Amino acid sequence: MAGFKNMVDGVIEKSDIVLMVIDARAVRESINPEIEEKIKAEGKKFLYIINKVDLLEKEEQKKIRLENSVQVSSKLHWGNMRLLRKIKEISKGKPATVGVVGYPNTGKSSIINALAGKKSAGVSPKSGYTKSIQKIKIAEGIYIIDTPGVFSKSGDDADYVIYGAKDPDNLKDPELVAAQIISKMNGLIERHYGVDDFGDPFEAIEKIAIKENVLKKGGAPNTSEMSKKIMRDLQKGKIKKKGGN
Repeated sequence: MAGFKNMVDGVIEKSDIVLMVIDARAVRESINPEIEEKIKAEGKKFLYIINKVDLLEKEEQKKIRLENSVQVSSKLHWGNMRLLRKIKEISKGKPATVGVVGYPNTGKSSIINALAGKKSAGVSPKSGYTKSIQKIKIAEGIYIIDTPGVFSKSGDDADYVIYGAKDPDNLKDPELVAAQIISKMNGLIERHYGVDDFGDPFEAIEKIAIKENVLKKGGAPNTSEMSKKIMRDLQKGKIKKKGGN
């Protein structure tokens, strides 16, 4: 962890512009406060890159309010040209090095690939895939530095899972984390799987497991596996916020 922190600190120090990539499904929660503080302390020019907006309905996209930000979908290549124009605008025609930082699995490498127009940085659905710094040319005189994802000391497992910074298979208590997520989502999970909102997230997991036929031998609901499936479906974008919810 200390190595990752030192690496990101070094990238921020060497960058003229810093892009903090965050997840549209959890905008505030996926802003790394330690990195944000470092960027501001260094007096760097920076942008919040709100990625994965394709996982929200249009009404939810409109509700996002964050100054100094650009909304993109690296998966659908939406907003990439606007982002590149913004980078050029900030650099004012001068050569610039751009640092890319943020939590694991927010889509940093995918954004770099989209800006570079080719598979320049490794991409994986597992968090922590990028292992070393890469410097990639995205326009004349403009280079991007990719860094491994970095965890903050703040936040809990539910938040980390929501925006993809933790693998559900690595959780010690998946039922507890899934229950916390269900509570945070205010009925979204129950509606997605077509069960009633009972107000008890643990009961909801049992009902969902029965409905999805995720059962142990003997027919009892396998709440551990169902909890992991709920979290994986959320990370893959199968569970989407609807407008007005």
